[in-house]
Amino acid sequence: MTEHLQALPKAVRLYGHTLTQLEPAQVLGMVERTTRNSVLTRLPLDFDARYDAAIPQTLSVATNPVKTDLRLLRTELSETTVEMFQQRSRRAADGNLTFLNKTIQLRSPDQLNWFDDRFDDYPLLWPLKLYAFEPLRWATLGFKDPQSAPDRVVEVFDQWILDWTDSIEIGQPGYLRDVWTPWAVSLRIQTLTRYLAWRTGGPRKDVPERLTEALTKEIYRNSLFLANHIEGDVGGNHLVENGLALLMGGLTFPDADTSWVSDGISVLGRTGAEQFLSDGGHYERSPMYHAIVTTRFVTACAVLAASNRSLPNWLTAMTRQAVAYLRYLCPPDERLPLCNDAVFGQALPLGDCLGYATAAGFGLGDRPAPAHNPASGETGYYWLDTDHGRLLVDGGPVGPSHLPGHSHNDMLSILLWVGGQRVLTDTGVYDYASNDRRQYVRGVAGHNTVQVGTTEPIEIGGKYLMGARTEPTVQYERTDPAAFGGHYVTNPHSPASYQHTRKIVAADDWWLVRDTLRGPDTETEPCISRLHFHPDIAVTIDESGTIRASHRSVADDDPPLLSVHPLGTNDVRTTTTEYFPEFGVAQERQTAELRVGPKSGTTALGYLLAPSGSDGNRYDSSIESEE
Repeated sequence: MTEHLQALPKAVRLYGHTLTQLEPAQVLGMVERTTRNSVLTRLPLDFDARYDAAIPQTLSVATNPVKTDLRLLRTELSETTVEMFQQRSRRAADGNLTFLNKTIQLRSPDQLNWFDDRFDDYPLLWPLKLYAFEPLRWATLGFKDPQSAPDRVVEVFDQWILDWTDSIEIGQPGYLRDVWTPWAVSLRIQTLTRYLAWRTGGPRKDVPERLTEALTKEIYRNSLFLANHIEGDVGGNHLVENGLALLMGGLTFPDADTSWVSDGISVLGRTGAEQFLSDGGHYERSPMYHAIVTTRFVTACAVLAASNRSLPNWLTAMTRQAVAYLRYLCPPDERLPLCNDAVFGQALPLGDCLGYATAAGFGLGDRPAPAHNPASGETGYYWLDTDHGRLLVDGGPVGPSHLPGHSHNDMLSILLWVGGQRVLTDTGVYDYASNDRRQYVRGVAGHNTVQVGTTEPIEIGGKYLMGARTEPTVQYERTDPAAFGGHYVTNPHSPASYQHTRKIVAADDWWLVRDTLRGPDTETEPCISRLHFHPDIAVTIDESGTIRASHRSVADDDPPLLSVHPLGTNDVRTTTTEYFPEFGVAQERQTAELRVGPKSGTTALGYLLAPSGSDGNRYDSSIESEE
C-alpha cells in the first residue's frame, strides 16, 4: 500500500492526503461556497437587493462599546506604532497604497477603482486588505480623533466609504473570492465599526449625515452577509475574525432584531475551545496568528465589558490563557519568533499586544506562564535559558492535520538570542503564492534543524499542502542544567525514511545540541544541520572549523558574539540564503551547514553554542569523545 501511494504523482498524493484529513464541516463549507460562488450567481436573483431590503429603515446605533475599546487600545500603542499608522494613512490618502510591502500609485485617490487591473499582479491578500479597509484602521489607531488627523485623510477615507456603498454589490460572479470573501468582510466590519466610532467622536460633531447613514447601513449589510457565510470551510483563525465581527456588529445595533451578539459569542466559544490548547497556545502554532487571535479575544472582552454585559467565564478564562502564552513566547528583543507562517507587521507589535491585554484586565498575575508548567506544553515551544541568552526550541507538532495551511517542516528547530540580540533565526514568509520561496520557507532547509539528503520529513507542495505527518515525542526538564529531548520517525507513507533525535542541554553559559539519525535514507544520503544567522550577524569559519558570529556593527578585533563549535564533523561551510521578516521583503543572510555521511548505522553530529565570555570552549574535548 505504501509503495503504491509513493508511486502516485506528488500533487495527487498531497491533494489526496489533504482531503482525507479534512473535517466534515470543512467539506460541507467548501461545497456550499463553491455552489454559491459558481452556481447561484447564474440564477436570475438580485442578491444585493435582497440584502438591501433586509436593512431596517431606521437604525438605532450605539458606538460607546467600540469607542471605549478603541480608546483603550490606542493608549497602549507605542509612539513608534502610532507614527507608523499616521504615516501609512497619510500615504494612502495621497494615493500611495502599500500592502505586503508592495505599492500601487492610485490614479485618483478620491475616485478609487476597487477593481484596478494592477491588483491582478499582486497576491490575492493585497486587494483583500484594501477590501477590508485597512487604511481606515490605520487612521483610527494613528489619530486620537478626526480633528487631529489631516483633513486630506478624513476627506479621502470618507469618500471611499461613499463610493463603496454606491458601487459594490453582492452576488457578482466570483464574489466570494474577492470583495465578499468572508475573511475580508469580517475585517471590514471590525474596521467600519471603529471608523464610525472614531468619526463621530471628538469635540466636533459636524459629521455629514450621508456618511453616517452610509456607514451604519454598510455595517448592517456586511453583518447580515457574514451571518450567512461563517467560514467553516477555511476554519482556523478566520473563524475568530468571523466571531468578533458578528459581536461588534451586534453591539453597534443593540435594538435590532438580530442574534449577532449571541452568534458571535457562540462562534468564539466553539472556536476557542477547539483552537486554544491546554497550555494556552493556538493550535496553528504560529506566534503571529497566536498574537492576532489573542488580540481579537481581548477586543471581544473589552467591547462586551464596555456594553455593560456580563462576560462569560469561559471567554475570560480562554483570553487569560492566551495572553499568558503570548507573554511566555515573548523573547528578549520583544519581537515575535517567526516560527511557521509568521512575519512582522501583520499583528500589532508584541509589546503593544501585551499592553492592550493588561489594560483590558489581563495582568501578569492572572495565571502562571506555561514555562512554570512544562508538563502542559502541548503547543510545543520550550525555552532553555543561560546567563548569556535564551534558546527557543520547537518541539511540537507542525500544526493541526486538517489545517495544513500555515505549517512548516520545522520539527526540533531552534532560535537563539544572545545578549538580547537575535542571532539564529527562522526564515519568515515572503508570500502565500505557490512558488520556490514558499517551498523554501515551509521546507526543512529553511529551519535550524537537520535534513537528510533533499527529502522532507513531511512532504509539502503548493501554497498549503502537506502529506503524511509525524509528531515528535518530547522530554523537557527545567532543571539545572535545563534539558530538552525530542524524537520523531518519518511516516511510513512519506517518501522519507529515517528517525531523528535531538538533545539540547543549557548550562550557565553554553548550549549543547546533539543530533542522532538512523534509517535507510541516512545510509545513502548526507545529513545536513543548518544554522541560519540573522542578517545583522557576520559569520566566519576559522582553521579549526569553529564558526564565529559577530554583529556587523562591531569592530573586527572585538570578540565574536557567539562561537559555534561543530561536533562529529569537519565538513563545515557557509552559504547565503534568504530571510523574509515581512511579507514581500527579502534579505540576504549567512547560513552555516554542518555535513556528515552518508554512513551505515547511526549518524551523530552536533555543536556547542558558546557566547563571548563563556567557558564553552573547555567542554569541547569531553563532548566530542562522548560522541
